[in-house]
Amino acid sequence: MSTFAVISDVHGNLEALQAVLTKIDELGVTSIYSLGDVVGYGPDPEACVLLTEKHCCLRLMGNHEYAVVHPESGVTFNATAKLALDWTRQRIQEARLEDRISELQPFHQQGETLFVHGSVQNALYEYLVESDRNGHSTFDEVVESLENDFIYFRLCFVGHNHKPFLATTEGFLHPHDGLREFQVPQEERLYVSVGSVGQPRDRDPRACFVTYDGAKITYHRVAYPFEITAGKIRSRGLPGVLADRLALGR
Repeated sequence: MSTFAVISDVHGNLEALQAVLTKIDELGVTSIYSLGDVVGYGPDPEACVLLTEKHCCLRLMGNHEYAVVHPESGVTFNATAKLALDWTRQRIQEARLEDRISELQPFHQQGETLFVHGSVQNALYEYLVESDRNGHSTFDEVVESLENDFIYFRLCFVGHNHKPFLATTEGFLHPHDGLREFQVPQEERLYVSVGSVGQPRDRDPRACFVTYDGAKITYHRVAYPFEITAGKIRSRGLPGVLADRLALGR
């Protein structure tokens, strides 16, 4: 199997996307899969759509793309996200990119590997999380999904939650600068949460993506000039909190 890269949640952050594409090129990787949410929050949705269209052999629809082209869907966003979404929709319409976004699908299976934006059970909207919530055991839920849902595939790459980690039947594995490569046994069933290019939420502001060579998953972090992106966010009238969070990685 040839090595491929997986990116997700660019969210209109052109500077982060350019830095990641440069790193992927330096690695000699030519196949790039995008798991969606190329738009939303950030100041350059049109440029990011066109750049991923040029460089990615697979592009999935995320919940933000879906909301851009289906404003009648009734899906709710918080006030900040909705303001950014309405602004993004106008930019996408002015660039006449709606039809190209509408053609995207929320999941894709390739052999034993599934690519989705959210999760196996809901490709657009469900978050794969790595901590307990609402008093329920997230780990038990993940193990149940790995055992019952992973029938026609054994690896599932997901985005949406903006956090990098692996979910296995043995527990959650979190990459860091001292450990970013993980061997994948031949029969392993595994969720691969790839993190976010344009809006990381693991308290590390560097853009995140993964590569897979058929035997190991490698997480990559790439520094980029987030202050430029933040300046664009403010100058284009988007909520300031979207600029502030880039420096914090949250």
